Amino acid sequence: MVPRLPKLAAAAAGVLAVAGGATALAAGPPKLPTGRGGAKVQLLASGLKTPTSLAYGDGSVFEGDGGARTHKAQPPNGGVFVLEGGAAKRIAGSPQFVAGLAWHKGALYVSGGSVTGPKSATWTVSKWSGWNGTKFAHHKAIWTAPNGLQGLNGLGFAANGRLFVGVDTGLLDGNDHGPVTTSPDLYEVLSMKSNGSDVTTFASGIRQPWQFAFPKGSSSPFVSDLGQDAGAKNPPDFLLRLHKGDNYGFPACNWTAAAACHSFAKPFHLFPPHTDIMGVAIMGGRIYMTSFAGPGGKGPGGEVFSMPLAGGKLTAVVTGFVAPTVGLGSHGRSLYVGELTGQVFKVTP
Repeated sequence: MVPRLPKLAAAAAGVLAVAGGATALAAGPPKLPTGRGGAKVQLLASGLKTPTSLAYGDGSVFEGDGGARTHKAQPPNGGVFVLEGGAAKRIAGSPQFVAGLAWHKGALYVSGGSVTGPKSATWTVSKWSGWNGTKFAHHKAIWTAPNGLQGLNGLGFAANGRLFVGVDTGLLDGNDHGPVTTSPDLYEVLSMKSNGSDVTTFASGIRQPWQFAFPKGSSSPFVSDLGQDAGAKNPPDFLLRLHKGDNYGFPACNWTAAAACHSFAKPFHLFPPHTDIMGVAIMGGRIYMTSFAGPGGKGPGGEVFSMPLAGGKLTAVVTGFVAPTVGLGSHGRSLYVGELTGQVFKVTP
């Protein structure tokens, strides 16, 4: 499979060398990707590393970044950035690795972590408030993950005001399909109140619950789920529609053998191996998704496509990226797409 989240920071550094990297960017940015069906594409900002997540709030576009590193022992150099004037500015107090952002009632919520040792890190969900256009006046960790938890993924707010976060398979040790006892809350989506209290398991058996998108008025999210990397032949990737108590069966069920999955919740949509669904966002009656390196993982660049919220045919929205695509956000009638060249594009379908 193409590099998953445990390898994204290293992948970002390598991608710059092969797909519009430092040399090319010095001579000018790569050509814009191609909007399909009348979609308009413009470069919003550059100078980032691994754009994992995007959020819009109080007139600003915020980007969560996983950073890049040239060797495993090096801490990632990501964080939260504000995008303005074609550039990205890192916001003081950012974690080293940021996977999720969500704007809610005048505050930015951040899931991320800072490395504290070769195989240890502190993972938190934080609330940042008091944005003045340059910095946040208040940073508060509303929930700190228990010792041994291997990483946090994306964030999303439900219509009932609860905050959702995905638990990573192993940003530190690369765990891919071990037993659920390998680390706390493994293969789960957690739900909590907006102050970080009343943490419960909403759904389980999900190998890599990456990013969330809630239909208007709903507390049952869509979530992108990255299939198994090692130890299986051509496992599919997924888009899930979660309901409280759902168990998708991983690692016993990875959908390479349907017979092993009959007693578990069924994915909303199964994608062919190597599709690598990453970012998800909803506009109108459609859900939009980024594919890391395009269908089949053939790359070098990713793709953005959409489908009706009720399910159905996939439609290409943006193609021709020179590098993999990861982050995706929406506001109004526009999408924000993060590419591993460190660029973020604004797309109006």
